[in-house]
Amino acid sequence: MSELDYTKTNPGMHKTFMIQRFPEREREILRRLKAWWYLTNSGDDVTLGANAKLSYFLMKPITSFAEAFNLEREIICVFSPYPNFEPRTFDAFDVAKERYQELRPEAICRIVISDDSNVENKVEKLLKSDPEQPIVVPFTYEELLNADEYTIRNRFGRHFYRRNLFNFLSPLRKDLYFFGRSELIQELVNRHLSGEHTGLFGLRKSGKTSIIYATERYLSPTNSNFISLDCESPGIHQLRWFEFLRKLVEEYKASLGSNAKIAALNQYNAKNAADFFSRDMLRIYKSQEEPAASLIIFDEIERISPSTGSSKHWRDESDFIYFWQTLRSFYQRNPDVFTYLMVGTNPSCVEASELNGHENPLFKSVPSRYVPPFEVQQVREMVRKLGRYMGMKFDERIYGLLTEDFGGHPFLIRQFCSERFTST
Repeated sequence: MSELDYTKTNPGMHKTFMIQRFPEREREILRRLKAWWYLTNSGDDVTLGANAKLSYFLMKPITSFAEAFNLEREIICVFSPYPNFEPRTFDAFDVAKERYQELRPEAICRIVISDDSNVENKVEKLLKSDPEQPIVVPFTYEELLNADEYTIRNRFGRHFYRRNLFNFLSPLRKDLYFFGRSELIQELVNRHLSGEHTGLFGLRKSGKTSIIYATERYLSPTNSNFISLDCESPGIHQLRWFEFLRKLVEEYKASLGSNAKIAALNQYNAKNAADFFSRDMLRIYKSQEEPAASLIIFDEIERISPSTGSSKHWRDESDFIYFWQTLRSFYQRNPDVFTYLMVGTNPSCVEASELNGHENPLFKSVPSRYVPPFEVQQVREMVRKLGRYMGMKFDERIYGLLTEDFGGHPFLIRQFCSERFTST
């Protein structure tokens, strides 16, 4: 028996499903589908652009199908009745998901039914360009008008079992394939809401940037404002400290959509930047109808830190000292305006008492938090869940071995599993 508690589902159509709202060809497809699936919700129409009108509905796989593909919930299905499949069709899935949030439809899988005979190739190309998309199983109208259960199951197998869900090389921007960091993210958010700063440090590829994206996703529904600054960019680390202050003001203003007037770029110089920064930040903050603290995220902080900076004025001179003296002084007088989250691999910028011959303005004011390695249970959740979607099964002993051999490093574990998938 499967470890998941699948509710027994038989094929058919729910009594409230309004099949009459669909055109005749789509009705015929729905009549055929109800022989193998349970049609639960007749959905609605979605208008995309000036004249593209699509329809969607929800259906649930029968028990044996659900167990085969690890599907527990209703799947969103979109009809695209046009001879040329467009990428914007994917937007209809997001609309449907938003409208039926309370039903919590299946996140990992979606179905598109298109009148484009080349829809399968087009969908595969789209998914290659955005690997964090859910699995999208494409069918043509003609295929489903003549399909049998084997054809549908075979199509699902091809799109589930051929896609390598372990092989993510870039930071994860979405929740779908993100595992094991919920407690850490909650801690970071709570510290911000309490008006406290945090330093987050960890090994390369330990998931720091993915944690940043997850923190931003967590804050977005609460209308909390955040600003992310990638200090690895030459557009940041090549700036002098007073120029970076002006850029931070610009980013803060843009993030809030404020119309507050700020000082001109040439007014931000070594002599006046701290004063103008304080004035401009307060103007922007007070321009909000309901002022609230923003979270300023400095990613790759070592790129603008002494000894490790990518540009000489951060690495060997005093730009780091002056920049953080300004921010710390402002925060001490205005603790409701912002907190900051410093993210990187090297914590010396907050743990050293002196830097480049100066007292470190961040010493003992920003507590360090280290990204913990995955424990066995987190490794099991990630590897088992992704593996099941790909048709891979793992012996229970493997999770402990993976945790031990790779030190609980999620990226290395994913890459090992990816290699196993490509070699099978």
